[in-house]
Amino acid sequence: MLSSTPPPVRRRRSATALGALAVSGALLLSPALTSASATAAVDTPVNESSANTAVNASGSQLTLSATAFTAGDEITVDYTTDQAHELNWVGLYPTGQQPGDGSSTLWDYAGDAQGEVSFTLDLAAGEYDIWFLATDGYDALAGPYTITVAADPTKPQPGDPSAAVEIDPVATSVETDGVIVREGFQTESAPEGWSVDSDATDSAAYGAWTFTTRADWTRTIDEMRGRFARPLDTLAVADAQQSGGALDTTLTSAPVAVEGLASVRLTFDSHYRGAAGQTGVVRVSFDGGESTEILRLDSESVTDGYDARQMNYAQDIVVDVPDDAGSAVFSWEFTAEAGARYWAIDSVAVHQVQKAADEAPTQAWIMSDIQGHPGDLQHALGDYSQIAPDADAMLMVGDIVNSGTDGEWQEIYDVMDATDEIRPRQTIAANGNHERYAPGGFDANMERFFAFAERDQQWAEYVVEGPAGDLPVLVIGQEFASPSDVAMSDAQVEFLEERLAHWTELDTQVVVMTHFPLGDTVSASWIPGYHGHHQMNDRLTSILGNYPNAIIFTGHTHYPAELGDWAVQRRTGDGHPDGFWAINTIAMHIEWDAFGENTQGIEEKTTRDINQGLTLDYYGDRVVVTAYDFATDEQIRQVEIANPLVAFDADVRPGAPDPDPETPDPGTPDPGTPDPGTPDPGTPEGPGEGDDGAEAGDGSAADDDDLATTGGELPWGIVLAAVGLIAGGLGLALRLRRRT
Repeated sequence: MLSSTPPPVRRRRSATALGALAVSGALLLSPALTSASATAAVDTPVNESSANTAVNASGSQLTLSATAFTAGDEITVDYTTDQAHELNWVGLYPTGQQPGDGSSTLWDYAGDAQGEVSFTLDLAAGEYDIWFLATDGYDALAGPYTITVAADPTKPQPGDPSAAVEIDPVATSVETDGVIVREGFQTESAPEGWSVDSDATDSAAYGAWTFTTRADWTRTIDEMRGRFARPLDTLAVADAQQSGGALDTTLTSAPVAVEGLASVRLTFDSHYRGAAGQTGVVRVSFDGGESTEILRLDSESVTDGYDARQMNYAQDIVVDVPDDAGSAVFSWEFTAEAGARYWAIDSVAVHQVQKAADEAPTQAWIMSDIQGHPGDLQHALGDYSQIAPDADAMLMVGDIVNSGTDGEWQEIYDVMDATDEIRPRQTIAANGNHERYAPGGFDANMERFFAFAERDQQWAEYVVEGPAGDLPVLVIGQEFASPSDVAMSDAQVEFLEERLAHWTELDTQVVVMTHFPLGDTVSASWIPGYHGHHQMNDRLTSILGNYPNAIIFTGHTHYPAELGDWAVQRRTGDGHPDGFWAINTIAMHIEWDAFGENTQGIEEKTTRDINQGLTLDYYGDRVVVTAYDFATDEQIRQVEIANPLVAFDADVRPGAPDPDPETPDPGTPDPGTPDPGTPDPGTPEGPGEGDDGAEAGDGSAADDDDLATTGGELPWGIVLAAVGLIAGGLGLALRLRRRT
């Protein structure tokens, strides 16, 4: 009997990521990761002869029906081997890609001593290598053998990744986005009105706060500096390690007008790597008075060496404004002994504080990466029904099944039927990479996904109707088998452009769903390999960068919600200064994380079995996204995102006039001048309790619990105990059955 677990060639990660699989006995291991192959890899040269010519390796042989095809043609591959095994298989890769370095494009088992397999070549034009591989692994029995696939001129083709993006810029002001001032360090020296002080006696490199670029900062040393992916261009760095000695330096802002406000929010992108004898402090002074500490990063509040929350993070601090105060000055003080580490910041912004929302929201459940674990899905749906029982939609952001077989889809249908009475009335689904791994070709796999999604193409528009108004949801996804994991037509990209513009004209926030993250957005997307997943990565990023009301939800990475870059404001050089929001949907199946000092040599490993997801509350003037752990019944994180297109209801003093809307925003550039805009605002006042930044005006950093990797206990935890035991037992039984 063939294994029900798809071979790792179809997974998004190679076998080199084994690492920490032993952390949890509940992990579902694929055969290639649990048994060694008896066959050594064979370095067989490509055979460039005519059709029906065999390639031999260690007593194994492939014979192809032809070597030149048109997309949509069928190829037959005959095989023979003296090392027959039911898990031997034939896989097709883009030429130049070695088995194990990425997912195969097409595959099928070849388990007999001799036989044949057939593939429908629903592929993009190009060259592909065919391999005969051993026992669900990557040891070569025969191959590679190169074939050429020509485009079918009668069918749509992948679009142009370099096509120009021409969009009318979206205009906002302090009256709608609440941003009083922005500073993105766009020059090689301190911005106008800012100053840098240092006790350094010479002009050694990094002897004070230094304005540099990410590329220059990491040119001679990385050691996790490359993980700071938020900055658009120039950033401010205090680096004791590169200065070569003790460091005491302060960066001070220009005065910021705060008259009439009861409180303000200071936000900035922050990348802090702590060490013994190192401290980072943020202070505020009003009208030239004595300064007050509002944030402290040191060995008591931050784990020295590596603290996941403080890497590629966005600090968010709410500060009370004294009566009659007219201006505020903020400062960043960095002190460190010789041999300590660093602190880098960017995209400083001061915001008005938005008053709390008090109406019922339009709600959605958001989940991804179930990957053939229906028990986990059923458990989570039971928890969702307790957390947000009146939700208006359920968003599934890809990797719903493990490979895309009929049997796997039936398991999902069974869960959907069993939970019909507790689920929202509307289900919106995006396709991921695991929907396309079953034998039969890309088109056949997509047909099974389309049947579940109840539509006939990868992209679509939905409207979630609820108490706070309509929330549009735009779904985009992989349209062709290749090139890259997410190949799209120009028509799909133009759809995204047109609908974003439409909903922006109506002053509403817009949700975008796609399974793969865009580069330098959420957790793990700073790793070089993730930048190439979307064929249209740069084009899509440029489009979204024009829409500060856009929020994109992506899955795929399985990285922890506790990381600093779980939710990120991604800015572009040619877009709105605030860019767009990107949020990691986390996962309902195993968690991954990155290990290593240097970006180029990073290693990804599984860390534990998880069951997590998000809720979205839309209030018209903001969206609140909350991350939950269904295995532990805990709330993990929360972020509040103001709608920058509608009137901003600021926290002003009773009887005080609103801040003068005629006062120019010194941080807003002239048209055509890039500005990185505001950082991740985290969670100030509003629905639910936020987890980022310090308490308003208390002169201290965030509580220790805010820096830990566990969330606060929810009141619904006890209610879910019985549901968790029943659904969790079902999930375990299903996992055990699948492993057997």
